Amino acid sequence: MTRVIIHAGFHKTGTTSLQRFLEINAKALAPHVRVILKPQMEDVASCARDCSNASRLGFNTVKRATFRRRFADLLQRTSLESGQTLLISCEALVGRMPGRDNVVAFDAAAGLAKDMVKVAEKHFGDLDLTLLYTTREQASWIRSAYSHLLHQSKFTMSEDAFTKEFSRAGDLDAIMARITEAIAPRTPIKSQLEDTALETFGPASALLPLLDLPADVVAALEPGKHLNQQLDAFEKSKLQDFNTQDMTDTELSQIKRRFLRKRRNRKKRQEND
Repeated sequence: MTRVIIHAGFHKTGTTSLQRFLEINAKALAPHVRVILKPQMEDVASCARDCSNASRLGFNTVKRATFRRRFADLLQRTSLESGQTLLISCEALVGRMPGRDNVVAFDAAAGLAKDMVKVAEKHFGDLDLTLLYTTREQASWIRSAYSHLLHQSKFTMSEDAFTKEFSRAGDLDAIMARITEAIAPRTPIKSQLEDTALETFGPASALLPLLDLPADVVAALEPGKHLNQQLDAFEKSKLQDFNTQDMTDTELSQIKRRFLRKRRNRKKRQEND
């Protein structure tokens, strides 16, 4: 029986730290786990993101069919050694990040989960399949998502306006309920960031028991690193101001990067004084 684990999201729930853990420990995991991350499945990720706006555009059936084909192609081109678990980790598998391209919530997540289950069952036949979703408390998710959009795009909405408009996106428990219904009788596993943040392996702590690794392999694993720092109020204000200025994307990215680097270096010096 083939064991497959799909870590499908959500955005801003420790996914980057979890994936960095997998990269750091790639050599130790390789004999036991075949890891697929977003760089190896950009075509699938792009199709999943497209499904976020599909219903609004009237192309839902077409977009979902394209996603199923691309996901089937991914499984077809992925080879497994005897005894290896297939692990796919990509937050785009719940759709596009809310706040981008008029996406207001993870409305595509349940349909994408259903499609992945059907395709995997057809491809593997006898299958031990687990869908894992990392989640986060609603208010914390909204704060993190807002900071991310300010940092990574020309987002100019105020935090109060964002909180009101995107509150549904942060209700990950409600989205998980729809996913659970969509893939029944299978049941997804939910791991809340607040429960794993202080664990040795951070968000990856929920993943390790699913991999059923030998004890000596687990003992040799290196912890992941917390990579995404939260913005403070002053930093949010400055980035919002930068986003209103007439600059190219490259110029905007550079000025944000310089500002945050200087700001955080100054904070470190103050902490060490």
